[in-house]
Amino acid sequence: TGPAKKEKKVRENKSDDDKFVLTNAEQGKVVTRFPPEASGFMHIGHAKAALTNYLLSVKYEGRMVFRFDDTNPKKEDAAYEKAIVEDTLSLGIAIDKITYTSDRFDEMFALMEKMLKDGTAYVDDTEKEQIREERMEGIASKRRNNSVEENIAMWEKMKSGSGEGLVVRAKMSVDDPNKCLRDPVLYRAVDHPHVRTGDKYKVY
Repeated sequence: TGPAKKEKKVRENKSDDDKFVLTNAEQGKVVTRFPPEASGFMHIGHAKAALTNYLLSVKYEGRMVFRFDDTNPKKEDAAYEKAIVEDTLSLGIAIDKITYTSDRFDEMFALMEKMLKDGTAYVDDTEKEQIREERMEGIASKRRNNSVEENIAMWEKMKSGSGEGLVVRAKMSVDDPNKCLRDPVLYRAVDHPHVRTGDKYKVY
């Protein structure tokens, strides 16, 4: 008899579907989201995000929220919105409803004012480059300990359109190891017409 033939190990091929697993997800209760900004045309990164979230919502019999993150009026355009919707549909993704961050601007403003009154946020008039340097070095802004009255007065100035250069920052940490968490900017004064809301808001 000849030499025994070695058995070939068959490598198990896992399907792509195996990668689409959410830990502790409940069937029928999963909600995913696709939040593009209409500041340009759709690219491969958008397509990947849209498909991933859509396929997960289908697998778990949930839903995907399609929400335009329209918080940068200087860069956004209605033509980009139209193109992104058309391209998303062309990928075979069903869109149940289109929503916008601007749908909740008033609610977001109310929450921002609550943070200012609670002392968990402050308005800063420090130059942009200096803010960046101070965050990198772990240095507190000179405005970090503003009184509530000072913050509210500066916030009202921002909302009126006369607060150029002012930003609202979360009062979180000056020296967190994760530099992104060092008093991040939440709102900026931006006096520019918005695609949907026109001139109603001056802060984004």
